[in-house]
Amino acid sequence: MSEYAYPALFALFLWWFSTGVIIYLDGLPQRTFRWSMLGATAVLGASLYGLAASSADASVAGAYVAFTCGLLAWGWQEISFYMGYVTGPRTQICPEGCSGWRHFGHAIQTSLYHELAIIAAAVAVVAVTWGQPNQVGTWTFMVLWWMHQSAKLNVFLGVRNLNEEFLPEHLQFLRGFLTKKSMNLLFPVSVTLSTVVTALLVQRALAADATAFEAAGYTFLSTLMALAVLEHWFLVLPLPSAALWNWGLWSRDKAAQPFDVEIVAGFLGSGKTTFLRRVLAAADPGVRTVALVNDFSELGVDGSLLRGRGADVVELPNGCICCSLRKDLAAQLREVVGRTAPERILIEPSGVADVASLLRVLDGADLRPLIRTLRVFSVIDAGAFLADYARMPEYFEIHARLAPTFIVNKVDLAPPAELETVIATLRSLNPEAHILPAAFGVVDADALKAAPPGSALRTADADSDDAGGHDRHQHPADHHGEDALGLKSWSTRLSGPCDPQGLRDLLDAVAGGAFGEVDRVKGIVRAGAGWVHFDVAGGRASMAAFSPGDEEMPRVVAIGRAVDGTGLAAAFAACALPAAA
Repeated sequence: MSEYAYPALFALFLWWFSTGVIIYLDGLPQRTFRWSMLGATAVLGASLYGLAASSADASVAGAYVAFTCGLLAWGWQEISFYMGYVTGPRTQICPEGCSGWRHFGHAIQTSLYHELAIIAAAVAVVAVTWGQPNQVGTWTFMVLWWMHQSAKLNVFLGVRNLNEEFLPEHLQFLRGFLTKKSMNLLFPVSVTLSTVVTALLVQRALAADATAFEAAGYTFLSTLMALAVLEHWFLVLPLPSAALWNWGLWSRDKAAQPFDVEIVAGFLGSGKTTFLRRVLAAADPGVRTVALVNDFSELGVDGSLLRGRGADVVELPNGCICCSLRKDLAAQLREVVGRTAPERILIEPSGVADVASLLRVLDGADLRPLIRTLRVFSVIDAGAFLADYARMPEYFEIHARLAPTFIVNKVDLAPPAELETVIATLRSLNPEAHILPAAFGVVDADALKAAPPGSALRTADADSDDAGGHDRHQHPADHHGEDALGLKSWSTRLSGPCDPQGLRDLLDAVAGGAFGEVDRVKGIVRAGAGWVHFDVAGGRASMAAFSPGDEEMPRVVAIGRAVDGTGLAAAFAACALPAAA
């Protein structure tokens, strides 16, 4: 069996190790890229020479040489792209409203020169081995090309695991061409074809009349194809496959230094984002700050509202911070810490997030030693608290044990007697908690500074589970319409601009229950001569002027127990103004 085991192990190691080396080199400072490219180009030249020299050698040693040279020749393609030397004419994400074939065309433009370089290299590889008995190196290059093209198309069409942490900083615009969803229609075709080819190659390797050279060569190729199949399954299965190359990210780690963490939790519509905007407005601009925002929907909104407020904003959309997304959050935090060396991290979980799971992420062995202080704020909607508590008492009881400070927001909207009841209830849930009143997210600055640091990491495990020790949320792969605390999310992109009065009437109708049992609606859209951010929370609708980013996309998110998504889509479409003649 050694004639099969050794080539398979060699192929597996060389594929894994070379991938990690490329990730490591791509993470080094850009001033090193020219030397890496010079080295890669020298390796490419040596590989082409090795392919030519071994093409007439139909021995086991010749198969090893040809396989190694074919893989190293492919490595130049990867390095040249990820270092930004051979990419494409487009270096920006799609503009607002871009989709379909236009979006696909823009994606092609991001790597057009790279694809042409691959074709040129393939021609060179075929040319130096043409007509010779040893074609192992040529087919190695072709298999790697197939792996690349198939994985690239699947990531564009939509998969669960995008592994965005491996994108170097200078290629972050490519995130706009990555789609996160459970699966796409191409995926089963790609996996089936790769599996069939793998089986045929294995059959040839095991054939009774196969020579030692053929057994080794076909084992190399079948191992690569098997890795192609595995790589595709890694894209859709909830497995931490990226951990295989975490060592390649060492080059991106900056000098680790302690940082402060502030978590702003609270139920839907309580005013977390508004409170965060106030906190950022009062922050020291000299302190490197990162805001990590998590939305319970496929199309996030809160990240846009925080951009330009004095902090780098990282969005973790499409769900709660728990279950499978717990790994995503841990990876995002490690990337942020390694890339920006922040002094302060602000985290806004979604309104239905499992805060205890978030705290467990922060209590991980790689993050806990770096956390200087941890403060947890729970934002309460004074006007909606009594109704929300009646429906979900356990949610607020757990938050009360984890958060030592309550921000009782929207006190201007609650009658005095009701406000007293809210405060008394919070006192009963946590007698030691600090309770700070707020209106429009504004809290007394001195009182906020005096808020105690949290001891929540010690109690997170005890408070995160319900009866039987199970997590409270159940999360399938696709968060669109997913249950969490009995809630579902609906979201869509909007065309515009909208009629301002029509939009206001629509929001009032939502607040009045015309589109089901909706707890929260939020969105961004063009209206009149500008843009507005609109909101429905606590049965109240509001609109405010909004300053969009360069690539802002009009969108709306609705969350509730019974959301009439079809009706909302039709209502927002009817609200759009006709296009100018």
